[in-house]
Amino acid sequence: MNFKLNKTVISVLCFVLPYIFVEFTNVILSVIDKSISNSIGTTAIIVFSSLISLESAINIIQECISQSHSIVLARSNKDSYSINDTAIVLQLITSIFISIILFIFANKITYIYTLESDARNILTTLLKLKAIQLPILAVSYVPKNDLKIKNKTNLILIATIISSLFNIVGDIISVKLGFNETGIYIATIIATFINAILLFKFSKYKYRKIKKQYIKDIINHTKDLILNKTIQKIAYIFLVSISSSFGTETYVIACVCSNVVQVLLQLADGYYTGLLVSYANSIKRKERHLLEKVKKVGTYSLIFSLIFVSIIPYPAWYFLGRSVPWSECGIYTYLYSTEFFTYIINNNYLAYLAANKDTKALRLTSFIGGICIRIPLLYLIKKLDIGLVGLGLVCTIDRLVRTKYLKWYIKNNENLYKN
Repeated sequence: MNFKLNKTVISVLCFVLPYIFVEFTNVILSVIDKSISNSIGTTAIIVFSSLISLESAINIIQECISQSHSIVLARSNKDSYSINDTAIVLQLITSIFISIILFIFANKITYIYTLESDARNILTTLLKLKAIQLPILAVSYVPKNDLKIKNKTNLILIATIISSLFNIVGDIISVKLGFNETGIYIATIIATFINAILLFKFSKYKYRKIKKQYIKDIINHTKDLILNKTIQKIAYIFLVSISSSFGTETYVIACVCSNVVQVLLQLADGYYTGLLVSYANSIKRKERHLLEKVKKVGTYSLIFSLIFVSIIPYPAWYFLGRSVPWSECGIYTYLYSTEFFTYIINNNYLAYLAANKDTKALRLTSFIGGICIRIPLLYLIKKLDIGLVGLGLVCTIDRLVRTKYLKWYIKNNENLYKN
């Protein structure tokens, strides 16, 4: 039984590998892109790191609709066109509204952080450009999810490589001509547009008909996810805000460490998507002992993730933050990277719950981890002036608490799932 189960677990991890590979390729291309932008100087590192944290909040609704779309699509054997149409309409309506608000209040949003005037002005411009990019990015989630669920990750890979090459060439031209941060972000918008066009072409998108039941399904999951994501992003922005309060020197190191960790977490997002599809397929096949397999997958994936933690941090630092010496930030990048392990376990259980179309548990995960754990710890870190050591551990502790909660929730609701 154990041998058979272990063999099944290995097959799940092999199934997930193409999804991780797509994200890994995307990571490499993103790292090259960011290395060009960060090569401008420490101001660029601060501006783009601050922008990334703000983008994570700006994208909340779009990411939640996208995730809800994936959940509904993964468990449906028919009507994929109608599900996709519904998601696109929801993405367009919400993203255009958010873009208008963002464009109007761009400058005021920057005061979340303690920035010098030059950095603040550049960040304001980039936020206005983000308002233009958002609707394009939002609709591109739909064909990308469709290709993921159909296990056509090779087509996503092609779209990613082509659009990223345009992005990188645009970055180089922008820096050469002195357009710097603004030119780099315009190149990103052009690349986003090319990526969206390719994804729609590859998914052979055709408009059918929006159905009320799918509007209800997607919105139902979205409202559960939004509370979770909103608290999560607030906690993340608060973390960045506290980091900036320790002074420019400390904040630059924290930004570099955060950039390295984001590379690892992006790989974990591919892992989550692959598991969602795999577990959804298992449920549709009425596979027995699924929860037992999920637990095994979590253990095996921790061992597997050691490979990435061993090889990613130094190259990621070299491309993303070598203006800060490795001797000053190296130890902190590994300290920050401990979040990756807890994020992997978290995503395993989140994928299992999503495959069961149970998003109710997510309502409390970020509240418990973000509000009850992360924010009080950050206040303590600031009060005691612990600095980079405290900042490096706070996310790991947060994720550990969330994982404990998810395991408890699943254990107390086992009868609801297809095991």
